[in-house]
Amino acid sequence: MKASWVALVLVLGPGSALAQSDRDWRMCQATDADHLAIPACTRLIEANALTRADRAIAYSIRGAAHWRQRDFDAAITDENEAIALNPNLASAFAARGAAYGNKEEDDAAIADANRAIEIDPNNAAAYSNRGLARGHKRDLDGAIADATRAVEIDPRYASGFVSRGLLYDKRREPGRAYADFGKATEIEPRGGFDGYRVRGVAFMHKSDFHHAIIDFSRWIEIDPDCAFAYAVRGDAYLRNGDVAHALADANKALEINPGSAAAHRIRGIVYMYKDEFDRAIAHFSVLIEIDSKSADAYKLRGQAHTSKGNYDRAIADITRQIEIEPDNAEAYRARSLAYARKHDNTAAVRDYNQAMELTRRQVDSSVRRPK
Repeated sequence: MKASWVALVLVLGPGSALAQSDRDWRMCQATDADHLAIPACTRLIEANALTRADRAIAYSIRGAAHWRQRDFDAAITDENEAIALNPNLASAFAARGAAYGNKEEDDAAIADANRAIEIDPNNAAAYSNRGLARGHKRDLDGAIADATRAVEIDPRYASGFVSRGLLYDKRREPGRAYADFGKATEIEPRGGFDGYRVRGVAFMHKSDFHHAIIDFSRWIEIDPDCAFAYAVRGDAYLRNGDVAHALADANKALEINPGSAAAHRIRGIVYMYKDEFDRAIAHFSVLIEIDSKSADAYKLRGQAHTSKGNYDRAIADITRQIEIEPDNAEAYRARSLAYARKHDNTAAVRDYNQAMELTRRQVDSSVRRPK
């Protein structure tokens, strides 16, 4: 599972505009009910009766809601508006940086996090966001330092512990990663997306899928119209071996949002289990259309093509995966298998040897790293 962008985006509450529409402001700030928050923020913006400062806040809050709904382009558009209205709104830079991070535009994510920290040196979310972006750029020491700063600022910031755990895992320090995921599970959630979602993700990384499902179910109770919530619960069901419930959740997510990448991924994997490879390939192809830079999507479609006997197509997909992730030993092993089944033994041995070399380097690097 691709590592998710888990950093919490903090936003500020409005000031003088509260008197204009208390109900819409309350709904606009409903961080655990985006299906209510987005239209309420939109009404406030379109009423054109806000001060410049409060209009910026309304855009920033709506942008954060779009981010929670995985609509990263809409999030960036709204945060652009907020920043144009108020260039010193730290929350807008933090939110835009999180969206850039999800789009794997790491330099833009880091730049926005830097600006948020410059405005607000105690912005834990910005440190966590920057850490994840730096980690994606393989600056793992700097990334862990940022995530550590986030939890120093707020020791109850579960997202920061999850972020640091992911970074430790990437640095091949499973003990420290597991400890951080454990710390996140010990923090009692407040709310859905920024509470039960985060703790559920931590349980997922501890392979405690039973408790992950319980937390994701609580999130769904709070925000029953969130496609992403059903998708992540479907992933937990899938990892727990419950294919029927995984498919039901993926279907519900796609009913709410036909463009849910996570739901297409789950349905594709379910069809792989059922040996319905054409249906699996169709879903993985949609996944690639949604995110053409997803190494995981190419890996999955390559696996489906290999299982179906489409070896040339499998090799093409896995080659694309390797272009995105050139240090992925498992990708070379998968392509070696496809070449072997195609009876191209020279290419199969070459890829297998490359996989072994990459694995050796990773082990050596882990052994040499001081603890």
